[in-house]
Amino acid sequence: MKFATFAVIALLVAATAYAVSPSSLPPEKELQSHGAPQFDRSGGEDIGSAVPITLPFFDTGNTGTFLNDYDEICPYSGSLSPDCVYSFTPAEDMCIDVDLCTSLYDTKVYMYEDVWTPGFPYACNDDHASCITTFRSWLEGVMVFAGHTYYIVVDGYGSDFGDYILDVFEVDCPTPCTVDCPPDGIDEGEGPCFDGYVDNFNGGCNSLPYVYSVVTPAVGTITYCGLSGNYDANTLRDTDWYELNLTLPATTITACMEPEFNGLVGFVDMSPGCPNITSFYSYLLTTPCEPICITETLPAGPWCIFVGPSEWNYWPCDADYVLTIDGYDPTTAVEDASWGAIKAIYR
Repeated sequence: MKFATFAVIALLVAATAYAVSPSSLPPEKELQSHGAPQFDRSGGEDIGSAVPITLPFFDTGNTGTFLNDYDEICPYSGSLSPDCVYSFTPAEDMCIDVDLCTSLYDTKVYMYEDVWTPGFPYACNDDHASCITTFRSWLEGVMVFAGHTYYIVVDGYGSDFGDYILDVFEVDCPTPCTVDCPPDGIDEGEGPCFDGYVDNFNGGCNSLPYVYSVVTPAVGTITYCGLSGNYDANTLRDTDWYELNLTLPATTITACMEPEFNGLVGFVDMSPGCPNITSFYSYLLTTPCEPICITETLPAGPWCIFVGPSEWNYWPCDADYVLTIDGYDPTTAVEDASWGAIKAIYR
């Protein structure tokens, strides 16, 4: 089992890694087999001996017969697991999925473009929220370009190894979309992230010191317009935490999110205080330009609405989102000064 705090893993949503309400669980990933295994053996030992593939591709193997040649942080480091390598050179620009969801051990998968770039993979995933089995890996909608060679590394978490089931196939590329800030939108105020970025603006429990965007109570809908994305070679996410403090025994809050990226919006009970918070109270996932709303009746106390990418998948740092909040009015909340005093207890 993987133990980590919000600060270490930036709220990685990995199936049962967090307690969530049943209604907010992500959709399960169905097994997709796109043909019989193409080889009697599994992938190559390293990039130099990578097994070339054509699409659609389906293969099975066992990483236990290989050495530990590579590791990437997405977001866990220190893997000692053996790994094997496949290569793919597309004849045209396309998007692909690399699916290890039905493998029989705790997997990790990442890609390099043309050469080994340690610390800077082209794409990387350890645990994907939509895999039907926990702690399995899946790269979704990776854009690959004609004339380049992409090395797919099948790896594991920690020292895990075992039987894997690899499915690689073409998918429709995401349609570019634009989310516009409405006239009444409040600018989040944070600039775009970048490699080496330190989020001292509103990274919540992922920042040191802990820092949040204070939501001012208002009658009607409160609208924020913000930026988010991935940085540091897609190993980190810009996560935005919007703080509320509720005074009534039960307050119904609705948070709606429309992002230009695969997004996550959820409620975090701040009562335990950072760094003791390891779970969402509830959350929902969405895709680019698809609005989604989550509604909960929350008990009195400090809360945060969490907004950010649902994955580490090279979303640009200037990707926009709109967050709306309903139900947080002066009758349900205390003044910011009181919330500041409460927050200080948990620092």
